[in-house]
Amino acid sequence: MEIETANWQPQPMVKAVSVLAVDDHPRFLEAARAVVDAAPGFDWAGGVSSGAAALAAADRDEPDMVLVDVGMPGMDGFELARELHRSHPEMLVALISAQHPEELPQAGGDSVAGEVLAKENLRPSWLAEIWQEHRGETPSEK
Repeated sequence: MEIETANWQPQPMVKAVSVLAVDDHPRFLEAARAVVDAAPGFDWAGGVSSGAAALAAADRDEPDMVLVDVGMPGMDGFELARELHRSHPEMLVALISAQHPEELPQAGGDSVAGEVLAKENLRPSWLAEIWQEHRGETPSEK
């Protein structure tokens, strides 16, 4: 069998999107990891349980995307999102909540993270959608 190599072009290497999750519930961190692991083109950067740990991990690991629980003790998700945006403006910060978004206090109205996703709706397809939006792409583009 002869292999034609004259027209072969190497495919550009595409770096996987690294995802850090921030939530004070270990079981949700496990679920978030499973979602990230199931999402093609995404890699798990880790899970932390507080705002302070998230800021340290963001500085150290420089993830592309951070999933932030809104309702954490200490530094809440809205405050953490603002701080991450200030210190890492290129990072996508996505707010998630066990409460339905319409039930949340309006503290996030000025949040740089945009809309809040109900945790029950976290899926690989959602990760891809928000990443494409962050990059200015439409879902049909790659």
